[in-house]
Amino acid sequence: GNSSALGNQTPSLCTPRLNACARSRSAPGTMAVTEISEANVAGGLQWLCFLLSWALFVFYCVQWKRQSCGWEVIYISWLMMISYIIEIFHGNDSPAMVRLTDGSIAPWLRYCGWLLTSPVILIALSGTGMPAGVYSRRTMKLLTSDQGFKVMQITSAFSKGSVKVAFFFVAMVYGGNTLYSCATVYLQAFANIQPELQGMIKFMSAVFFAAFIMYPILFVAGPEGFGHVSPEGSIIGHAMADLLSKSLWGVCSWWLACQVKALSEDDEDETSEDGSEESDRASELPAVPRHTSNVILGDPQGTLVPYYTQAFTKLPAALTVVDSMESLLDELEEMKDAGHRVDMCLVAPTLLEHGEFNRLRSEYSGVKIVVYVEGLANIPEESLAPFRERCDDFIEAPARGVMVDESELTQVFYRHAESLVGPAAPIEAHLAAQTAILLTIKADIARMQRGDAPPMYEGKSKIAAS
Repeated sequence: GNSSALGNQTPSLCTPRLNACARSRSAPGTMAVTEISEANVAGGLQWLCFLLSWALFVFYCVQWKRQSCGWEVIYISWLMMISYIIEIFHGNDSPAMVRLTDGSIAPWLRYCGWLLTSPVILIALSGTGMPAGVYSRRTMKLLTSDQGFKVMQITSAFSKGSVKVAFFFVAMVYGGNTLYSCATVYLQAFANIQPELQGMIKFMSAVFFAAFIMYPILFVAGPEGFGHVSPEGSIIGHAMADLLSKSLWGVCSWWLACQVKALSEDDEDETSEDGSEESDRASELPAVPRHTSNVILGDPQGTLVPYYTQAFTKLPAALTVVDSMESLLDELEEMKDAGHRVDMCLVAPTLLEHGEFNRLRSEYSGVKIVVYVEGLANIPEESLAPFRERCDDFIEAPARGVMVDESELTQVFYRHAESLVGPAAPIEAHLAAQTAILLTIKADIARMQRGDAPPMYEGKSKIAAS
């Protein structure tokens, strides 16, 4: 048929049956059977989406009562349930189907579903791998970009000819920015989350991007675009995309949040048990405050994240991992807006040469910049001198499978952890900092006396070892 005649026609399940009857008169035989079968598949998927969303809504409500579920998945399943039951029985009626002045029609109910559910999905996505209720500046970026994408795409559906194409390409610019922002969220979540949950992050990202890409493809190929896909085929495609992006992804998001909460509780239990075991031999020493200093690790390659993540678990620090200077500045801004102080940024040498590094030093002068360098002990001081003006300290980076020098890291950390050892810090924090350094050095001396010094001491001078 004429693609311009199809224009913006995306009828509900009622209209595909009428189309099937019309085609069967012009091409009798198997044509009518094929179209009716496709319409039945579309109707069956609509009922499947409704029943599944209803079941998930009940399930999430039960989990919310048990305090193991966020509001986002409840809201999404509820909206999905309502929209599909309306589409099944009144999908071709106004205002679910809008009739424009030029005679074309558009599925306004579908677009309403996009506008109402996409922001909530992105709110949940922005908190992937984080405690419930934690939102950030990247949430606002995702919402702003996604709203531009949806508004431009809907405007394209209501337009014709070159205007339709122009609005669609503007929508793709917004959509590309949304995809990029979502990718950075998943990358940071993958770097920060526990190793046993990284597989779920990969699976959720695959489901999300597969569903997200399906919508513009169906838009272009369907009746809103060039009409290569029949109206009932468009219904089938959108139902499958909804099952991926709303139902399956929502279940994965709920499961991941439960696992993050459970692992956090296990870590707290283990920490309390370890503390009770050591209390007998160090009861007279002040306890080291836990998670009172914020540290950001800037590792563009991500190769040192496991090493430093493990090392910082033994320090009173909350470690956040970023993979670029832009992400580092965003994280600093979010911490500042939330009223949290960042004491130290442990960054790769490449970030010193970034164009935004001067902004980091000027806007966040109170944050200490420590650069990790491989082979630091073998680098002449004159080679490091030009860089000392751009950073506050250096530290030996782990290399070739060697773990972090925890003694050096402890000393560097407490040297710059103003929240613990600054003028405003309590005396207990000062004593705890000195105690931690002394205990670390004492443990290293004991290992050297036993002849099992850690690998990071290999190659150091005899004076340093003594």
